[in-house]
Amino acid sequence: MLTSHLRRFARDVRHDLWPTPDRAVLQELERRSALEARRTPGQISIAPYRFEYSDAMSAWPQWDDIFIHSSLAFDTRLQEPRILDCGANIGLASLYFKRQYPRARITAFEADPSLAAMCRRNLAANGASDVEVRDAAVWIEPGTVDFVCEGADSGAIASFEPAIAGPKAKVASERLRDWLDETIDLLKLDIEGAELPVLEDCGERLHNVRAITIDLHEFNPANRQTGAIFDLLATAGFVFDMRDLIPLPWRHQRVESPFSNACPLWVATVRAWRS
Repeated sequence: MLTSHLRRFARDVRHDLWPTPDRAVLQELERRSALEARRTPGQISIAPYRFEYSDAMSAWPQWDDIFIHSSLAFDTRLQEPRILDCGANIGLASLYFKRQYPRARITAFEADPSLAAMCRRNLAANGASDVEVRDAAVWIEPGTVDFVCEGADSGAIASFEPAIAGPKAKVASERLRDWLDETIDLLKLDIEGAELPVLEDCGERLHNVRAITIDLHEFNPANRQTGAIFDLLATAGFVFDMRDLIPLPWRHQRVESPFSNACPLWVATVRAWRS
């Protein structure tokens, strides 16, 4: 027992003193998140990475999830997997996918105009300029939609995210269904509460999708979408799991409950695949 504790201690010290590039970026983002005001733009330059961020406090957990804990890792024998990154933010997920599969064919969608521009610059700065970045919200019809440009990682179609503050803008929207005529090896969906209507609209074409990772947001206790999404995935022939449920207490006022610290709003990760 003592030996195992010593080994863990030595490993932690080694990580702190001689971090890998991935951990060095994480440490720098953590440091900056403690020093900088929210939504203060900045840049990271730690070889081999060079990228901009809009908010260190949101970039830090994104980097931790994606690059340290490999939350978006998926296996395929294909050299050029087709990936749709819906809700790309500043481009970290697409950058991770290109590291895993350099020849991947990726289309990234980001509705916030300033973040879409940052996403495009970040991908180009890290050798991934072949990722197609679409300045658009993923939705159920093409056109325009009212979008809250929150400035960090919580921007959303206005009707789905009443709890956040930020300027509203009319942004382009694209119908995700129209992108599913070909085989999609991975569909990454992080669209802040709009998951159910978008997936329902795609229902008849989900047979073209091999795997999905969804950030499932529950913002309205009176109108849950988790059950309906599970039913939809099962009907479409997917096996799925659910992990990393994170309460969102800051998004609502205190609720009456017999349970202390109850929080009926959350985000969780759902991964679906074909067996």
